[in-house]
Amino acid sequence: MNEEIEEMARKLRNRKAKQWRDKNKEKVKEINKRYWINKAKKELMKKED
Repeated sequence: MNEEIEEMARKLRNRKAKQWRDKNKEKVKEINKRYWINKAKKELMKKED
């Protein structure tokens, strides 16, 4: 029973997140851009050390 509730919660969370992403395409684009820029900066820092 507990696993069923967890699965239902996971599906609900995924559905809500998808709805938000569909409504906020520009925000998603900016978030992804920031993420990859920061990831690239970290890689550069590793190479410099």
